[in-house]
Amino acid sequence: MDNKIKIIYCITKSVWGGAGKYVYDLATALPKNDFETLVVLGGKEILAQKLKEDGIKVVSLSSLERNVNIFKDFSVFLNLLHIFREEKPNVIHLNSSKIGGIGALAGKMAGVPKIIFTAHGWPFNENRNLLSKVAIWIASWITVLLSTDIITINSEDYKQARKMPFASEKIKLIFNGIKTTEVLPKKNEAKELLQKKLQGHDINNKIIIGSIAELHNNKGLIYALRAISLISGKILEEIIFVIIGDGEERERLEFFVKNNELQKHVAFAGFQENAKNYLPAFDIFLIPSLKEGLPYVLLEAGLAGVPVIATTVGGIPDLIDDEKTGLLISPKNPDQIKSAIIKSIGNLDKMERTGRALRDKIILCLDFKNMLEKTINLYKSKNVSSISCFTTK
Repeated sequence: MDNKIKIIYCITKSVWGGAGKYVYDLATALPKNDFETLVVLGGKEILAQKLKEDGIKVVSLSSLERNVNIFKDFSVFLNLLHIFREEKPNVIHLNSSKIGGIGALAGKMAGVPKIIFTAHGWPFNENRNLLSKVAIWIASWITVLLSTDIITINSEDYKQARKMPFASEKIKLIFNGIKTTEVLPKKNEAKELLQKKLQGHDINNKIIIGSIAELHNNKGLIYALRAISLISGKILEEIIFVIIGDGEERERLEFFVKNNELQKHVAFAGFQENAKNYLPAFDIFLIPSLKEGLPYVLLEAGLAGVPVIATTVGGIPDLIDDEKTGLLISPKNPDQIKSAIIKSIGNLDKMERTGRALRDKIILCLDFKNMLEKTINLYKSKNVSSISCFTTK
């Protein structure tokens, strides 16, 4: 045990989102002969359950939550300080902004040698007022200063971080990776699986537009629904928009659907643990996000060969070349979403070619083994090159 590198992963929420999958993939893939792993998180949801099932030690902090609460946040800080002093890790790897700041400060005070923070999309890029953005930028910068290394997962976040004062040498670019050998169900099988989840909807002979997301404001699904409401006539009768996922925005989204009489054309499938298994059922995959890092769901959709329409945020343009590996649209723009959907339906053969091209790009550039190797090198204080088959301008 003395020769092992002890790593503590910290993440704010235990939901199965992008940051959660990132922590799960790394924690479960580290060579057990070389690493000892502990995960600290908020809540006891699916991420905590899956980690425990895979034999990873988990500590759940009841006070740790996304919203700011000075008393709870101070309690989290004290808990982390105690854990770091007790466990004496060689590395703490922080994920998500909330625990990033608190964890970096606690790690610094506990004397942790290596403090790594992964930015899963900088929070100052969220849709907020200017004062809030400035305050969040300052908080993010402080997290950067307290950390020994910063991992960014897309080109845009990398460029933004490199501009922070006294930070450029800390910034690394390690794109998210996916296990490209995974086998998904065939299209017909996936449609049968999806049909079983959609009570009151018949998806046979429909063009299926799909989204998989936590139902949060950042995912921009309200703009997708507004786009659907702008479509009429024969095209509207041909399509069904399937949303897989759950979250705080669900009630608002369902109200919009009901208020605009879209019940026949929009189906909520709720949270599905193995949501990627439904991807082959989709004719078009839609990502209308307002803010992203490098979404795993885009990698999964691409690996499934599904044609993608997505917004120009975060790491999406790293993967989507407009008209070549998908269609790019502006965020918060229902008219562009509508036009992209109609354009795609009018030329599904061309869209299928973009799906195959995206699949080839992901297999070439974003294999999980490469991501894991670079991250392990960072844990071991080895040089990590930010060069990849993507070009950062």
